[in-house]
Amino acid sequence: MSNFWIVLKKELVDIFRDRKTLIFTILLPIIMYPAMFKIIDFTMKDTTESIQKNVAIAYRGQEDSSIHKILKNMKNITIDNSGNVDEKLKKGDISLIVDVPEDFDSKVAAEGSTNIKIIYDQDSNKSSMASSMIKDTFDKYSKSVIDGRLQAKGIDSQLLTPFEIKEQTLSKQDNNPIAFGILSVLPTLLIIFMISPTIGIAADLVAGEKERGTFEPLLSTAVGRMSIFGGKLMAISSVALVTLIVTLASMIGSMLYIFSDGGGVTISPGAFVVMGVVSVFVLIALSSIEISISIFARSMKEANTYLGGFIVPVMILTYVPFMMDAKNIGFLFFNIPIVNAVVVMKEAIAGIFNPMHISVVLGWHVVYVIATVLLAKVMFSKEEVVFRS
Repeated sequence: MSNFWIVLKKELVDIFRDRKTLIFTILLPIIMYPAMFKIIDFTMKDTTESIQKNVAIAYRGQEDSSIHKILKNMKNITIDNSGNVDEKLKKGDISLIVDVPEDFDSKVAAEGSTNIKIIYDQDSNKSSMASSMIKDTFDKYSKSVIDGRLQAKGIDSQLLTPFEIKEQTLSKQDNNPIAFGILSVLPTLLIIFMISPTIGIAADLVAGEKERGTFEPLLSTAVGRMSIFGGKLMAISSVALVTLIVTLASMIGSMLYIFSDGGGVTISPGAFVVMGVVSVFVLIALSSIEISISIFARSMKEANTYLGGFIVPVMILTYVPFMMDAKNIGFLFFNIPIVNAVVVMKEAIAGIFNPMHISVVLGWHVVYVIATVLLAKVMFSKEEVVFRS
């Protein structure tokens, strides 16, 4: 056991002597999460404020119509009459086009039915938000027309509204697009940023030593091969664990600070516990696979190639549950590696702590850890792998 600690200490000293490791494991999460949350918060607020200040639109129809007068009297609306409006909408020079039939007012006056077309760009947040704002304005005008018709016939307009529907959400973030976007991507970002710094470290721990000619002398010492393996595995896992702790702390601090003014992002302490426990299992399993790849590789270049190919499917799996509803995830996804870690985190963030789901995911991760550690151990014990040329 003392040899294990000697190897672990040696590897940790070598790892943290490199400034790039410190940057990726500690400084990057500290800087990235506050910056990311602040940028998201700023861009959403900026778009909302810009719509409240001014929206450029195009108008098609008679300029003496009631709709044109309503739009002209809105302080935050600028009507563009310079033409080529379809192209301008595509380029984002205007936010939407309001198309009003020529006989709109005559049909409304005759108590007939007509329509107004709002053409907007669904790929533009500003255009979509402007469309909602204009639609609300037209809905109010439509209601006033109905009320006027009913009053002219001596009918109380309340007869058409037997009851009102008032919506109330269970939590603040349920009705907050900024919060929803951030919370949806957190588990994915957590795993990616936790494991990313370990790629280069894993390549250097074994393949790098092979290339430098220091691995064979290490194996010839009195230190047992399993102690060397255990020390290297614990070293890379420790780096991932430090990254995990710093990342979680950065997340909590960023959300408490940036969204303390009512942004609506809330995560329970239990969710962070689930995220932390599951992430520890993930980092040990992935670190073991990385060690196995590094043992198999002949050089750092080869190791980095293999590890790069390994991390791509891992990243893809973390994105699979991105758009899933945390409250309606199929049981199959709790049995898929990496995906199950993300979905159980999404549930925890949503305030769902299903004992069966958590047990299934933790059970699978115990299996993953045992299997990957045994794989790395076997790879480390085979001479034809360790000294592959």
